[in-house]
Amino acid sequence: MVNSQKSKWIGHLAVLTVYIIFGVNPNCSKAVVPEYITPEAYTALRLFVGSAGFWIISLFTPHEKVAKRDMWTIVFGAVSLYGTLWAFAEAMRYISPTYVSLVSAMSPLVVMLMAAIFLKEPITTRKAMGVFFGIAGALIMILFSLHGDARYSNLGALLCLVNILFYATYLIITRAISPKYSPVTMMKWMFLFSFVFSLPAAIPTVKDSPLLMGTAPAMAYVNMGIVALFATVLAYYLLPVALRHIRPTTVSMYSNLQPFITAILAIAVGQDVFTWNKPVALVLIIFGVFLVTTSRAKGDINT
Repeated sequence: MVNSQKSKWIGHLAVLTVYIIFGVNPNCSKAVVPEYITPEAYTALRLFVGSAGFWIISLFTPHEKVAKRDMWTIVFGAVSLYGTLWAFAEAMRYISPTYVSLVSAMSPLVVMLMAAIFLKEPITTRKAMGVFFGIAGALIMILFSLHGDARYSNLGALLCLVNILFYATYLIITRAISPKYSPVTMMKWMFLFSFVFSLPAAIPTVKDSPLLMGTAPAMAYVNMGIVALFATVLAYYLLPVALRHIRPTTVSMYSNLQPFITAILAIAVGQDVFTWNKPVALVLIIFGVFLVTTSRAKGDINT
């Protein structure tokens, strides 16, 4: 029982770190896309850095041979990973980071439904209520923080939904093989395949990307570095760690923290002010995570 609790804490700490990073990511990404780099080149650059990073790390970790059947799972996971990053980058053409965070609040609902269909995870009343409270917290956080000049478009919102669908698929697929292999083994192959998939769309746009042509300002490289190293290598290293210890629905619940973290950072740098809705949203989000976390897993349901 003690080991089980320790395992869950490891998973929660890993995914909390991931979504703190993801809370910073939209603003850093918007600072470079599409002004200094096209969405296609941005996606390929993230995948290249991720692939290079994980292959370098793998030189210092024990070698693991991936079974042929699992390699196909990794390929499908790579397609989902590419789709996730591409849709996120493409949305930046049409929509503000604020709205990206708003739409991401739907992620737990999508993951819960997909986990029920493909992993046969039960949708208990407790879990459904947890997702509801988490989404409510995220909506309160965003809707009371919107300003009239926030950019919005239906196409941008649609791309955010595509991003969520790909991300939910990615979580479901990688959950199946996360217990078998180390995060480094999984990610080195997944990022490599994803990078290859990204090249046909990215190569023609290189000349339209000042960041790749060496003509962008210094801060553009700083923001891209944060995205590549933290929101790509570190975050996607920690996601399989989290999926080893907690369920995909629980992992996705933490996405509701993303708008709250973004707001805290905005307050810290003077771009936002403290208002009543922020602590209320945080309480709802934490309560929602608690309900999902303590709901019964598939193995606990009597059939």
